[in-house]
Amino acid sequence: MYIRKPAVAGSFYPADPEKLKKMICGYISQAEKDKEKVKGRLYGIISPHAGYIYSGPVAAYGFSCLKYTDFDGFVVIAPSHRARFNGASVLSDGAYSTPLGEMEVDGEVGCELKKSPLFTYSKDIDEPEHSLEVQIPFIQFMKPGLKLVPVIIGSTDISICGKIGEVIAEALKTLNRNYAIIVSTDLSHYYPYKKAVQMDGDFISALKSFDENRIAETVKSGKGEACGEGALLAGIAAAKKLGASKIEIAKYANSGDTAGSKDEVVGYVSAVILGEE
Repeated sequence: MYIRKPAVAGSFYPADPEKLKKMICGYISQAEKDKEKVKGRLYGIISPHAGYIYSGPVAAYGFSCLKYTDFDGFVVIAPSHRARFNGASVLSDGAYSTPLGEMEVDGEVGCELKKSPLFTYSKDIDEPEHSLEVQIPFIQFMKPGLKLVPVIIGSTDISICGKIGEVIAEALKTLNRNYAIIVSTDLSHYYPYKKAVQMDGDFISALKSFDENRIAETVKSGKGEACGEGALLAGIAAAKKLGASKIEIAKYANSGDTAGSKDEVVGYVSAVILGEE
């Protein structure tokens, strides 16, 4: 069985399992104190993907919403930082390894996705990619023992991403999977603090509209940024197909708020994808 080894343990998050659990537990505990209860049916979350000291306190707001859910597994949709390609990579056999153990891949869903020409698998894309990996320890901490569908998006084309999302939703329906969608994205990169807050605010307004066209236009116009734009477009399309109807923001901050200088910051958002009860 293929085991995808952690690429950024020891750099983006602790390689020691006890230190990692303690760090995540601290973030989750703080988020639970601060956030309001989610109202509606949870279909998924939007989560940042930087080093934990920077984005972990924000990511915890979304992941803490999983505490009382009854999902059987998770589809994590993340952007490729190293390659552009018109489709998605999905591991359909094996497991993802982190310091907290192995998270089994749902091979049935992966194989169902690969029936579409939009899906393939590339080790060269998957093995070094951090944007998907950093979500997994949070999942393992909140919901241990569940299965994973790891999807890495190579495009930001709204049509392609929309089709990828629809294929994901259809696969989950076909195989009767009660899985949450986790979308991985950061926001603006390396602007002064005030400029970043303004740009991220514009992007978050578009995100709250739950409208893929408005999100894509906000990025295209330069008013806002999201390095996981393709993952967002695909994730929203999938969630809509499954029955979601809105996005609510759980937390916004940037690296100047968490652990870095305010001269050049990276923006982070944690959001929940919801539908009617």
